[in-house]
Amino acid sequence: MAASLESSPDNRLDFFNEQKLPAVIAASKGESLLELLNNSAQALSAIQRRYGAILFRGFGLRNAEDFHAAAARCFAGTLRPYLGGVSPRAQIRSGVYESTRIPSYLRITLHNEMSYLPDPPLALAFFCEVEPSHGGETPLADSRAIYQRIPAPIRARFETHGVRYHRHLYGPRWYSPTRAFSRILELHASWTTAFSTDDRSQVERVCAQQGATVRWNWEGSALVTNTLPGVREHPETGEKVWFNHVSTFVATPRTAGLSRWLLYHAGFPSPRSRPFHATLGNGDPFRLAELDCINDAMDSATVKFRWQRGDLLFVDNFLVAHGRMPFRGQRRILVAIH
Repeated sequence: MAASLESSPDNRLDFFNEQKLPAVIAASKGESLLELLNNSAQALSAIQRRYGAILFRGFGLRNAEDFHAAAARCFAGTLRPYLGGVSPRAQIRSGVYESTRIPSYLRITLHNEMSYLPDPPLALAFFCEVEPSHGGETPLADSRAIYQRIPAPIRARFETHGVRYHRHLYGPRWYSPTRAFSRILELHASWTTAFSTDDRSQVERVCAQQGATVRWNWEGSALVTNTLPGVREHPETGEKVWFNHVSTFVATPRTAGLSRWLLYHAGFPSPRSRPFHATLGNGDPFRLAELDCINDAMDSATVKFRWQRGDLLFVDNFLVAHGRMPFRGQRRILVAIH
């Protein structure tokens, strides 16, 4: 089975949409995913570079242990810890995390994982342990297509100045149950969680290694600032990709909903006090009109598919942005990063 994938990989591929994202490989009877990953690494790598994402369906994966084994095989044993990330998530086992833990009624806008770091993950793996019955898709969009669809003047501003990220990682005092807006703050990681330490000097060392500055305020929060390109090149192919966290770090009435956007700004009138924020690299704020153009480009490139229990999705983090749709009922998607 696995050898045939190397000789004629296109014969095994199926697609849900015209964008051919993701490429789908369905299991043959009795086929082992681990053997397929092991014996067809070259063909699978070529498929992922071409299409950006591969969905493996029907291979009988059941739990976090099965997922860990498959992800480790695909990533040559290197599962990266979620260090420096801003999303609240629990670690299930070494290298395996639950997907971002935010309320089910909220949408997570498209983003490339940890694009606010100088060394973001190269690839991601998602595993559906419990399929959602209503909504809960993981939308995908080709970052090359997003780049091409964004108006040239906006692209030029991002390519000239880059993006300056501000992460306000809260300390223990912010999690008092009497604190106003504590419900909002619970949606974001504290610095002790983000950096897996309660040692400030260790946080400072990590930030220095990442080219970021960190300062501490009177209530023990860490304010982390760094500037990175807003457009990057794929590390292997050299293709230009839209690669930043602006649509996630800067809320708009369109992405958050007017009422939530107004509440957010009322609770955090100063951008620097918000859990996260972004400007152009020269400090200029983003214009609402250009953010709408960026979101238009993302929406036009977005595709969705319905999760099924046991699905395994591999994503090239540079080629494909991902998000999460709101859902009702149960949903459990696990993630590993490389």
